[in-house]
Amino acid sequence: MNGRMLVVDDEALFRQGLIHLVRNNPLGWEVVGEAADGEEAIQAVHSCTPDLIITDINMPVMDGLDLAERIHESGLDIMIIILTGYREFEYAQRAIRYGAIEFLLKPFSLDEACQVLQKAHERYRRKQSDIRIREQYSQVDRTERLREELTLLLLHHQFGSIMNRIEMLLEEASGMSLSQGKAEIHMLMKVMTDLLVQQLQPQESSGMDSTAPDPLLWIHTIPEVIAWARCKSEEWVDMLMRLTQEQQDHVVTRVIQYIEMNYSSTCTLQAVAAHVHVTPNYLSHLFKKETGQGFSQYVSKRRIDKAKLLLHSTRQSMADIAELTGFDNSSYFTTVFKQMTGISPREFRKQVAK
Repeated sequence: MNGRMLVVDDEALFRQGLIHLVRNNPLGWEVVGEAADGEEAIQAVHSCTPDLIITDINMPVMDGLDLAERIHESGLDIMIIILTGYREFEYAQRAIRYGAIEFLLKPFSLDEACQVLQKAHERYRRKQSDIRIREQYSQVDRTERLREELTLLLLHHQFGSIMNRIEMLLEEASGMSLSQGKAEIHMLMKVMTDLLVQQLQPQESSGMDSTAPDPLLWIHTIPEVIAWARCKSEEWVDMLMRLTQEQQDHVVTRVIQYIEMNYSSTCTLQAVAAHVHVTPNYLSHLFKKETGQGFSQYVSKRRIDKAKLLLHSTRQSMADIAELTGFDNSSYFTTVFKQMTGISPREFRKQVAK
């Protein structure tokens, strides 16, 4: 990747010679502008956005040190190479303070110039690599934040809020360049597809391909990208609403049936969620909403009800009853029984035996 370079020197022949050097050697730079003094250079910076400025230190109107100071104060991330015939330390010290990365002492040889420019390009390449890595991590973070945000809204069935959040993202994307906008919409489509698969885990896969981002490759304007994304988002929300309603109609009934069949053995939230093809978080929320009880509370109550029946109708030991009702041991059984009834299993047996 070539960096963008601005050449600043008040001697036209020297500028042309340096430009010729850069264009005819594989130094990693593309000359995008030239200027005869610092004032012209400031204007050129805004029009050609260079990554590197190579500037003479001694020029009329605005010299190279003042130019470096102006660039530094503006906050622009531009590397600067100083061309100088001055050897004084104070000049070098000031230039470094304003961001100069290298010096070339006039007159310099072709090899010296090539070495300095190649070294500057290696620095530019590392900086670009760091920027790409940060952007990748930033995109991952934004994707995870959006996924968590939509997951929370989905958990509470706030479909209107989900669509409002998507509209906010579409509005932001509409002001981006085509490539940036497509990247933003690609992120949204990925999150939507992941949520459809991971949050609700629908057994039917029809319609899943409708949110695939492939059509973005054939769209060439931002308005078209936004229109396509809005259509797919509305389809996605409608699909979620339908699947959610279907699951609500059947999931809790199937869960209760599973508990009745398995309360005496393994009956964890994770196991039941896998059985009915939803996530544990979704099942926990739905079960509490539909029954008014937490999942663990419901299972414990069902086990204690069965234990009461066995305590009343049999003479089995506490250890046997604990095992038959799904408790790991009689001690834990006794603790849960007392928490839910206010008395121990033995006291309960004595009471019902009177």
